Amino acid sequence: CFRPSPPSSASFSFEGGERFTAMIGARTFGAVRTLSRAVAPAMRTTNGHPANPFAGAMRRTMSINVNPYNPDTPGYEPGVGSRLMKTVGLQKARTWDEGEADGFAKSSYESVFEGKKVVVFSVPGAFTGVCHKAHVPSFGKNIEALKAKGIDSVICIAVNDPYCMNAWKKTLGAAAEGIDFYADADGSFTHYMHKEFDLKVAALGPSFRSNRYSMMVDNGIIKVLHVEKGPGELEVSTGEKMLASL
Repeated sequence: CFRPSPPSSASFSFEGGERFTAMIGARTFGAVRTLSRAVAPAMRTTNGHPANPFAGAMRRTMSINVNPYNPDTPGYEPGVGSRLMKTVGLQKARTWDEGEADGFAKSSYESVFEGKKVVVFSVPGAFTGVCHKAHVPSFGKNIEALKAKGIDSVICIAVNDPYCMNAWKKTLGAAAEGIDFYADADGSFTHYMHKEFDLKVAALGPSFRSNRYSMMVDNGIIKVLHVEKGPGELEVSTGEKMLASL
C-alpha cells in the first residue's frame, strides 16, 4: 500500500537567478520537475533583460499549489503532519428542532479545530457493539487525564445524522461525559481521511461508514494518528493508547 509522505515545499533555481516554488506531494514531484523544465527557458535572461516578452510578464517567484489536501488527489492519504481541509464540515449532535432552527448548518473548521488541541476518534456507527460498549467509554474515563495533557476537547465522529448522534450520547450517559459528538452526515470528513468502509454486511448502510481510528489534531494539523486494521477491532485507537501517545 503506497502512503506518500506529507506534502512539503520545494524550490528550484534556474538560470538568471529565477526561483520556482511549489507545494508537492510524493507523487507530484515528477510532474513539478517536468513543469520546471518547461518554464525554465522562458525564465532565462540576457544581460539582465528577459529573453522574450512572455518571460518579462512572469513574476520572479512562481508558486504553484498542487493542492494535495484534496481527498481525490491520487495517492494522497492524510497522515501525521497533514493539515485538515477547512472546507470539510461536521454536524454537531443536536435535536431535529435545533437543526431546523440553525438551517442545518455545519460546524465551522474554526469552531472545532482552530487554535485548539483536539482528540478525535471515529467509529463505524452509533449504538453499535464495540463503539457503544468499549470505544466511547475508553475516552470517557480518560477525559480528565487527556485535558491534563493539554487537550482542549475530545470529539466522537460517525457517519450518522446529528439527531442519531445526539440520542446516542444521551443513552451513553456518564460513559460519554465530557465528549462532544459530531455527525459526518454527508461522509465528507471520512472521505477526506480515506477511511471509508463498506459495512452493509452488518446492516450499516446505505453507503459507506468509517473505519475505526483516533487522532490528535493541533491547530488543524494531525500530530498523532492510530488506525485500526478493521472496524471491528479496538487495539490501537483507545483512549488509553491516545493518552500514552501524548
